[in-house]
Amino acid sequence: MIYKCTDNQRDLVLDFLTIDPITNLFVIADIERHGFDSLDQDIWAYTNDLDEITGVLLRYRDIAIPVHGEEFFGLETFLPLLQSLDEIKAISGEKKVIDQYIDYFPELEKAETVISVCDELLVLPQKMDFVQTLEKADIPAYINWQKECFETLSETERVLSELIENDDIRIKIIKNEKNEIISSGRLSAESSTAAMITRIGTIESEEGKGYAKAIAASLTQDCLEKNKKACLFYHNPVAGSIYHQLGFKDTNKNWVMLNPKKEEEDKKNIFQELMS
Repeated sequence: MIYKCTDNQRDLVLDFLTIDPITNLFVIADIERHGFDSLDQDIWAYTNDLDEITGVLLRYRDIAIPVHGEEFFGLETFLPLLQSLDEIKAISGEKKVIDQYIDYFPELEKAETVISVCDELLVLPQKMDFVQTLEKADIPAYINWQKECFETLSETERVLSELIENDDIRIKIIKNEKNEIISSGRLSAESSTAAMITRIGTIESEEGKGYAKAIAASLTQDCLEKNKKACLFYHNPVAGSIYHQLGFKDTNKNWVMLNPKKEEEDKKNIFQELMS
């Protein structure tokens, strides 16, 4: 049986998801932040014959995240639901879950990353002294930095301003002597127990100087000071070795995103870590 969840099912859904609070961080964080009445998201649950939840499907804006096991009897229910959601542009989730859907979405391509977690920061890089928190006055420079590092924007200038004003986002930056942002990273999902570090990057001309490592360490420190585990994804082994130096440990699970296919020269995955 499948049903669309309301706040009446909050505890049941979160009890199911918090069995694996790291892998399910995005879904947990979205529920804790937006609840069940937001126009930005929908949550469905699948139950077995004992009325136990065995699967959850989240739609947050144009991204869908299915959560369930490898032997999931609700696949034939979740799949047509996913295919019917016209607004969905990407599907993401744990590898063993997404691998069950990939053949049904040939228009999407797979990007796989390692899930890594830190509960103790082992080193404090010297360049952490250069790290600042993004202020509203820095937003135009941050927009320019995103275009140079990732070619795409995470939010508009207006939305970023609102997020900062409401203290709903944490973005760390390093600027040069011209007041230009050369490196940055952010917390993109934060639950009551963990937070996800994403969009770490350094402009090409400043790579190899330890700036991104300092950004990652500063964001990790922020998480740990709030008694939350710091999590991140990476696919670049060089970036992974730097994260390991900070105290991150790889889990035995990978995260997969199915994104719209692009021309080879235009590929710029949001997980790309420019930390060399």
